[in-house]
Amino acid sequence: MFAKLVTFFHPSRVFPLLVAFRWASLIPALLMLKYDNEHFISPWIVFSTAILANLIISVFNRRLNQFVLDHPFGMGIDLLFSAVILAFSGGTHSPYYLYALSPLLAGAFFFQTQGALIVSAIFTPLYLLGGQLGTQTVSPSDSVVLITQLAGIWLIPILFAYPSTLIKAINQAREELSNARDELAQKHENLAIAHRQLEIIHDLTVLLQAAPDLITVQERVLGAVTTDLGFSKAVVALVDPAREELGGWLVYPREESFPTVEPLPLKSENGEVVKALLNRHIFATNKGTLIQNSDLNCWLGQNQWLVLPLYLREYPVGLLMVSLDAENGITNERENTLMTVANQAALALGTTIMCIDRARRLAVETERNRIARDIHDTVAQSLFGIVYSLDACITMLPQKADDVRNELIELRTLANSAHDEVRRSIFDLWPSALTIELFMADLTNYISSCCRPRTFSVIFNNNGDFNSLSAGLRRTIYRMAQEGLANSARHSGAQSARFCLNVNEDQVHISITDEGRGFDPSVALSRSLNREHFGLHGIRERAIAMGGDCEIFSKPNAGTRIMIGLPIKGYHHNA
Repeated sequence: MFAKLVTFFHPSRVFPLLVAFRWASLIPALLMLKYDNEHFISPWIVFSTAILANLIISVFNRRLNQFVLDHPFGMGIDLLFSAVILAFSGGTHSPYYLYALSPLLAGAFFFQTQGALIVSAIFTPLYLLGGQLGTQTVSPSDSVVLITQLAGIWLIPILFAYPSTLIKAINQAREELSNARDELAQKHENLAIAHRQLEIIHDLTVLLQAAPDLITVQERVLGAVTTDLGFSKAVVALVDPAREELGGWLVYPREESFPTVEPLPLKSENGEVVKALLNRHIFATNKGTLIQNSDLNCWLGQNQWLVLPLYLREYPVGLLMVSLDAENGITNERENTLMTVANQAALALGTTIMCIDRARRLAVETERNRIARDIHDTVAQSLFGIVYSLDACITMLPQKADDVRNELIELRTLANSAHDEVRRSIFDLWPSALTIELFMADLTNYISSCCRPRTFSVIFNNNGDFNSLSAGLRRTIYRMAQEGLANSARHSGAQSARFCLNVNEDQVHISITDEGRGFDPSVALSRSLNREHFGLHGIRERAIAMGGDCEIFSKPNAGTRIMIGLPIKGYHHNA
């Protein structure tokens, strides 16, 4: 009921209703036309004038409505016109009394109680003047009619103004509620966005904590950007802090057309994205040289990208690039969420890179310490003994020539031993360019030095393209071969061992076999990591660090076989 009342008194409906009231108020005047012949102006002229006024108001009702709202003084014209109609149609006896109330009702509705009082106050003297001019004879009953009509002039507009005032207050309250609802909806939307950001960050943090390697971290960052944030495509690249290079490019979703990119030095001339990384500058790409690699630059040029440098404190970690679709632009909310995810990704990637770099440095330091310890314990002691013995020989010459001769023979043996120790240390160092030929030659020499003076041969079987493997993977295979064959040469008692290397598309398979005395693997691997038993532990730990596996098959008096499988794709450790 109340809703219907509000609808009924809506401003868009009231003015037409007032126009209808104006037409209906002419019915009494129409009925009195044939009886009203006492005035000096013909009643038909007055009626026609009122009809003409109604036609003008009916045709131009929207414009007149807006004019009255913008210029309230326009009501005075209608009030004066109504007073003139009353004056020429009988004054207090005029059948146009209801017609004269039309502007009063309009003023009351559009300007509420204040408007009702003003138009009533203005119309009262006009009505009295019109009544005096229009009434030719005055009777006692005219006073009663005058008072009654004056009361109507004041009471009817005030009464009509009350629902208008009430409806205005209701509409104002409803507008305030609507604004409050919109504000709450906006706040709810902002909270939903913030909640979504927290969910993405939480999920990403949990996933990154369980990520075993850098590629897994990259994939999970790209998955969060594309799957959770809705970007169609994303690319990430990493900085190698040791070499100061940008590489490790990865795209998600995976595309066969994505080129293989060699690492590039962190120099501004290597493209806009490298310059942005160095300057910590976020930008949207345009046509130009994004990267100094023609294949990658061509591939990136197919889309527009938002480039976000990833930093951990003041250290560059890498780049995150997201595709900007023309139909799905980036809003402030999405950009803020993306920046939050990028910061979290920089933290995860930077921490992982720092751990790997620390492990790499620790491995180098450990290797240096091992070499220094070996040289100190073997070569240095041998050289000290040689010097001491030579001094003794000098003092014995020429009286004890035979003793000197025997001493020099011992010194030669000691010098050969020192030479072997130096060769062993040299072979433990990493060859600069390891081809399959150099691989087999260095292993042969190394194993020969391990079992001197006894002879020990290695039978090589090689399938696949060893030279196509990455330098780090070739190094790891070389280390494993050193440890496995050295164990066979030193401890198996066999005269030879077989080394099989099979390189296929996805994996490298290694097999080291001998027919020696064998051992119990569970017992050997349970011993402490001393020098004699470090080889098996080292092989297994290197394989696990690579994401591969290592199985050792052996029994006493039944020989030994070591089976190793290493993945090729995704290799990034420096074992």
